[in-house]
Amino acid sequence: MPRKVSEHRLDTRAVRRALKQRPKPYFRVVRRGALPLHLGFYKQADGRPGTWIGRRYLGAEKYETQALGIADDDPRTEADGVRVLTFDQAVAACTAWADGRLAVERAAAAVVSSPTVRAAVEDYIAFRKARSATSGRDAGFSLTHHVLSSPLADVPLAALTEEALTTWREGLRRGGKGVSSDHPPALSRATLARVLNDLRAALTATARRTRLPGDVLTAIREGLRAPSSPDRAREAQVLPDADVRRLVEASYALDPDFGALVLVMAATGCRFDQAARMTVGDLQAGNGRLMVPMARKGRGTKPQTHAARPLPDDVVARLRPLVAGRKARDPLLTRWHNRKVTGAGTIGWERDGRRAWRGAEEMQRPWRLALVRAELPGDLVPYSLRHSSIVRGLKAGLPVRLVAAAHDTSVAMIEKHYGAFIVDAAEELLRRAAVPMVAG
Repeated sequence: MPRKVSEHRLDTRAVRRALKQRPKPYFRVVRRGALPLHLGFYKQADGRPGTWIGRRYLGAEKYETQALGIADDDPRTEADGVRVLTFDQAVAACTAWADGRLAVERAAAAVVSSPTVRAAVEDYIAFRKARSATSGRDAGFSLTHHVLSSPLADVPLAALTEEALTTWREGLRRGGKGVSSDHPPALSRATLARVLNDLRAALTATARRTRLPGDVLTAIREGLRAPSSPDRAREAQVLPDADVRRLVEASYALDPDFGALVLVMAATGCRFDQAARMTVGDLQAGNGRLMVPMARKGRGTKPQTHAARPLPDDVVARLRPLVAGRKARDPLLTRWHNRKVTGAGTIGWERDGRRAWRGAEEMQRPWRLALVRAELPGDLVPYSLRHSSIVRGLKAGLPVRLVAAAHDTSVAMIEKHYGAFIVDAAEELLRRAAVPMVAG
C-alpha cells in the first residue's frame, strides 16, 4: 500500500510563500486510486522560486519521480508552460508525464504478451489449409520459405514497425533449383504481391483478434503494400495544401467529431494512434501548440513521451472548444458511440455516450464519404495527411532532421521515401542563393 500523503495547498503564490523551507517536498494528490499520482513542491531557500516534481506510486512501496519545472513564485517571471509553470500547468505536466510513462509500460507489457509473426502465420496457414488444401499448401510453402525462415518471424506483433517490414521485403530473393545462391534474383512482381498479400492477411487477422493498437495495423498496411510502383504510389498520396483544406472542411461538414480528428492529423502529420491517445492537457492553446504522444514503435524506452507541434491560430481556435470544462487527462478527440436497440419488430440505434477513437478502421466509412464530398480521388488513404505534412516541411526548406523529429520517424526513412522532394527543396534553396556571374 502507498504511504498516506499529508496534503498541502500549493495552488497560489501566497500559500507557497507561507510554507517553511525543508529538505523534503510538499505534496498534493493529483490522482487517487491503487496507483496514486502526486504533485510535489520543493520550497527553496533565500526566496528563490520553488520547483515542481511529479511522483507516481509503482507498487511495493516504490515510487518514481520526475522534475517538471520551476514554479511561478517570482511575479516578475511569466509562466511559459515549459520551464516556468503555474500550479495548473504543473498538474497538467504531472498528469501527462505519468500517462506517458504508463503508456510506455503498457506497450512493453503488450510486447511481452503479444503473439509473434510466426504464431500469426502458422494460424493463417492452418486456416487456409482448412478452407482449401491446394491453396493452403501453396500459401504454406511460400510463407514458410520467405517468412518463417527469417528473423521477422520471431518479432512480436506489438513491436512490429513499418521499417521492420520494409527491411524484410527488401531482402526477399528467389530460391530453388537453378538459382545462384551467391546472387539470387529478386522476386517477380506477381510472386512478391502474393507473398505480401498472404502475410498482410495473416498479421491483420491476428492483430485485430488480439486487439492490438491501431498503429500496428497501420504498420502492417504500409509495410506490406502492393509492389506496383511504391514510390509513385506514395507520391500520389501527397496532397496540395488546398486539397488538404478542402478535405478538412468536408470532414467537418460530415461530422464535427470526425472533422476534428482529420484536422489534428492534417495539422501535425501524426499517425491515427497518436491522435487517438491525445488528451485535453496535450492541447496548450495559450502557447499555440499540441503535444503529440510519441508513437508506440520500436523497442526500449524513448527519451521523451511527447513532441511539441506548433499550430496556426485557426487550428487552435477550432480545437479550443474541445477542452472547455474538461479534465486534462480526458481524451482530446472523442466521438458518439451508438448501440443497437430493438423493439416492436424494429431495429434502431441510439446514442450511448461519447468515447475516444479506438481503431483506425473507425475512420474508413467517414473517410470515404469525405473524399466524395471534397471531390478527391477515392484511392487516397488517411496516411496521405502524414505524407502531405512531411512533404510540406521539406518544401518549406526545413532540415530533414527537424522534419523527421517532428513526425516521430528517422532521417533514414525520410530520405528513403521522400528523396525526390528533398532534392527539389534543396535545389530551390540553392537557386535562391545563386547570383548572376556575368556583368550586365
